[in-house]
Amino acid sequence: MNQDKEKTPGAATPRANDPERTNNMNQNISPTGDELRQTGQHIVMVNDSVEANAGKIIRATLLRFIETGQQFSADGVREELEASDLVARAMFKRPNLLPAIIGAASRKGLIEPIGFVKPNRPSRHSNRNLIWRATEQGRAAA
Repeated sequence: MNQDKEKTPGAATPRANDPERTNNMNQNISPTGDELRQTGQHIVMVNDSVEANAGKIIRATLLRFIETGQQFSADGVREELEASDLVARAMFKRPNLLPAIIGAASRKGLIEPIGFVKPNRPSRHSNRNLIWRATEQGRAAA
């Protein structure tokens, strides 16, 4: 084999200007990060029934924030939920339950992020925590 010759693309190499060859490239694409996140959040919320529907309590608390139009963070919702042993057990076993419920409310257009706050909980390692507020759609649905 002569290594001095310039290698040319083979017939199987798709080229951007060849639609016949590039159309098949978009088939069987693996899921995006957003799709994986939504799937994970769905699994967390479906498995909520294991803890006697603590998610219903969390959603009701979130709905109160939406109804009042009060700005909130996940830590604010968590503080409201501290009195419930049921929810505390559920969130201990499934720490992604609250973020999954907040994420679902955001995807439904009920709430929107408006800023960031530094959380006080050590388990958050001082990373960002979103500040949320109800949307017009959220207040109408509440």
